[in-house]
Amino acid sequence: MLPKRRQEPGSPARVLLIGWDAADWQMIQPLIDQGLMPTTRGLLEKGAWGNIATTRPILSPILWNSIATGKRASAHGVYGFTEPTPDGTGIRPVAGTSRKCKAVWNILTQCGLQSNVVGWYASHPAEPIRGVMVSNQFEQFNVENGRVSTLPNHCVHPTDLADELAEFRVLPGEMDATALLPFVPTAAQLIEQETNRLGKLQHMLAQTATIHAVATHLMANTQWDLTAIYYEGIDRFGHEFMEFHPPKMDQVSQADFDAYQHCMVGIYRFHDMMLERLLALAGHDTAVILMSDHGYYNNHLRPDPRSGKAGPVDWHRPFGIFAGQGPGFNAGTRVYGASILDIAPTVLQLLGLPAAYDMPGRVLAEVLSNPTPLSRIESWEEFEGDSGMHSAEMRVDPAESRAVMEQLVALGYVDPPGEDVQKTINQTITANELNRAQSLVDAADFPAAVQVLDGLSDEIRFEPAVQIVRANCLIGMDDGPGARATLEALAAKGCSEPRMHMMFGALDIAEKKWDSALSHLEKVAKSEQRLPGLQNKLGEVYLEVKKYDLAIAAFERALEIDNETPVAYAGLARARLELGEPQAALEHALVAAELVHFFPRVHFVIGKALLALGDYQGAAEALELCVKQAPRLKAAHKTLAIVYRNLGASVKAMEADMRAKGLRA
Repeated sequence: MLPKRRQEPGSPARVLLIGWDAADWQMIQPLIDQGLMPTTRGLLEKGAWGNIATTRPILSPILWNSIATGKRASAHGVYGFTEPTPDGTGIRPVAGTSRKCKAVWNILTQCGLQSNVVGWYASHPAEPIRGVMVSNQFEQFNVENGRVSTLPNHCVHPTDLADELAEFRVLPGEMDATALLPFVPTAAQLIEQETNRLGKLQHMLAQTATIHAVATHLMANTQWDLTAIYYEGIDRFGHEFMEFHPPKMDQVSQADFDAYQHCMVGIYRFHDMMLERLLALAGHDTAVILMSDHGYYNNHLRPDPRSGKAGPVDWHRPFGIFAGQGPGFNAGTRVYGASILDIAPTVLQLLGLPAAYDMPGRVLAEVLSNPTPLSRIESWEEFEGDSGMHSAEMRVDPAESRAVMEQLVALGYVDPPGEDVQKTINQTITANELNRAQSLVDAADFPAAVQVLDGLSDEIRFEPAVQIVRANCLIGMDDGPGARATLEALAAKGCSEPRMHMMFGALDIAEKKWDSALSHLEKVAKSEQRLPGLQNKLGEVYLEVKKYDLAIAAFERALEIDNETPVAYAGLARARLELGEPQAALEHALVAAELVHFFPRVHFVIGKALLALGDYQGAAEALELCVKQAPRLKAAHKTLAIVYRNLGASVKAMEADMRAKGLRA
């Protein structure tokens, strides 16, 4: 029997979920401080906000399906931008039929609730849900001789709304010079230059405005319990214009910098203006969530296109944004350690429905007015009946797929399809399998990742990059000798990848070979001087040899490179604790936990610091979370026993001692 909806006093009547692809607090906060994003500022003042960690690989079709389902790629089945067609004759953009589990709107459909879903990534063809779905191919159109192309088939459900919604498409030509001036003040002069980027700017603005026009129309004219809207504009602007954002990058000409340096600020302000209309339509009885799937490097960490190694994904920063306001949220609170996997459970909680145990994320209870999550069910997949999902065999029109493929090629996410169709299909399958392996590594399911990697063809399986990933998995499986043998085989073939030497260093650290570890890490330092992970590894070595001042210097250098590196904060916390500075250790550890929730050794340090400060109850809570995340961490169980003795809980102390004795070091 389906769970019944439970609406507690103070619960929202409905939920508005707004996705800004690639939005980043590093861009937003300075604009708020300058008074340039007043709507977003108001959202933060009235609600809760914080960082949200992405999952890997950082690819939009994977991430937005994880956000919608609460599950990782291995569970939802979307592994990349493209996939082989069902008949095996070619490739196509990844389709909504590729998703093999229920999204939030499918769950709501089964529970009798109405949803509007607009532009969600990889949602084509539109699913026959209870409500309205406008797929991400709705915005794909062109204009010839003043006439707009017809809508792609199956991009709107119900189909009888297609003609009505088609009228809300915003044409690039409607984005005149006045509309472009906030982005490019010299647009009138640039239009005369053959190499100007104004056409792309007009096209991207029109696509963003189209999604907004359709979404606001549906919000104002339909009954809904959930409206979920996906805006791609910030991400697409980033790929086109972030290299022109201040400060000027060396490879950018002064003319281009002068012309396009305001584009990124312009697109954020445009989104802030759209947000104002969304909030007005939502009303006071609606819980609003604004979030992104990842951030976007905008400072000295921007990759250099001249290196030849930087692809579109290298611009993606691992932390996005989360903000929530309205009924169900506590105003003035912060989100700590949030992940994109937490969105679906939190949306369900706000709507009075339980999350499932097969959703690895958590309800963000610390910012909700009712902080007690509903009891989880085993899985929403076990409930049969109409959920509005397609069968996997539903055909997608090749002509419509071609337009999306061309956009993906233009953005650099995929290579143009080759003349050898079978070769292209095989390359697509391989790329998706590598993405699947990386997703499994991100979930710490190392045996499953190794199984995927070992299933690749010999031509791919023995490439250095793949073998390095496999060695990383072996380290995660406590197979140090196997990992070392893999890396030594690569070194014998002349491989000198910095990641290989980083892993040699990690193995040497585990085996307490400090001189050898430093030797490998110094080799990395010569080629990757601004790699925060390198400084973190150096810091780990210094921690192990009890050179705490050098460890602190290394971790601080890592934070100079990237001030949101959780491992560096964790290292500083460990060093300060060893130096007898529990308050400083606690402060650093809390920052690390704010950035990444699943970080057992950080919770261990928090527990030890609180123990030293005499907060036994807080120490118990931190250490219980630690052993929940890492049940075999012996030192945490032993420390927990000490804490419980201080609390006078002798039975719990004895249980913790027994668990510690049952574990090897």
